[in-house]
This record gives sequence, C-alpha cells and structure tokens, in this order.
Amino acid sequence: MKGRKKLPDNIKALRGTDQPCRMENKVATLPTQTLITLPKSGLKGTAKKIFAIVATELIYNNILDRLGVDLVIAYCREMALYHDMMKDLEKEGYTVKVATKTGFITQVNPKRKIAESALSAAKALAVEFGMTPSSRNRVAALLSGNEPKDDFADFEDVDVQ
Repeated sequence: MKGRKKLPDNIKALRGTDQPCRMENKVATLPTQTLITLPKSGLKGTAKKIFAIVATELIYNNILDRLGVDLVIAYCREMALYHDMMKDLEKEGYTVKVATKTGFITQVNPKRKIAESALSAAKALAVEFGMTPSSRNRVAALLSGNEPKDDFADFEDVDVQ
C-alpha cells in the first residue's frame, strides 16, 4: 500500500476532518471523556467565537452546566460588544468633533463609554465562573468541597467567665 497511513476515525473526529466519505465506519465514535458538546447559544459573530472558547474551557473544568449557560451567553455578548467597540474606536479614534453654536468641540467618542460599560458588566459575570484571578481560588474551593479557612475564626470565640 502506497501513501500515508490511514488515521483512525476517532482521531479524524478530534481533528475536525471527519467527513463521511473518508470514514471507515461512516460514523465517528469518540470516547466519552473527549466529547464536549456545546449547548446551542444563538450567538453570532464575535460572541459566537468567544462562547466557543469560554464554554469549552468551563465545561472542561467542570464549572459550566446547563443551568449556567445563560450567564455565559450574557458574558459572551458583553465581551463581544466590548471587542467590537474597541475595534471601531481604533479605526475612528477615541475623540470626535461635535458641532456646536459657537464652533466645534472635541469629545470622548460615545463608543468608548459603551465599551467601558460592557467590560464592567462582563467582569461582573466573569467573577461568577471564576474567570478572574481573585475569584479563581473561591470557585476552585467550592468545586473541591473545601471551604476557604477563615484566619480570624479563632479570635471570634469569646470566653465567658
């Protein structure tokens, strides 16, 4: 036999090259540990790309379940809005000239305020899933079942005499 060695169907499926005409069994079978299915999000454009990355990582780390998908979708929409506004700002500039009765004045581009509010909303949602450095330890402790130790708990007990 000349040419390359044939790849197993599960490797083709992992690489994303699993076309029915190239499959030996005509159906890709993956081990259950490697199969990560993302729920339908209804997102488009930048938000869809962000959702694919974020949701995959959260599922892989056992943080995301079906109940939390709506919050992840909201996070992805806010981050997409932030990214899109920042792209526009890079093209248009961070200030705009506005005509007034006395002439022109320079103001901050309104898209900058939209980007700032989208980023603050996204950061608030990111805390819930442990995507910020400060909340990562809290979420990890909740998943492992270990509550964070209170260093001052010993001082709260009052000895009554």
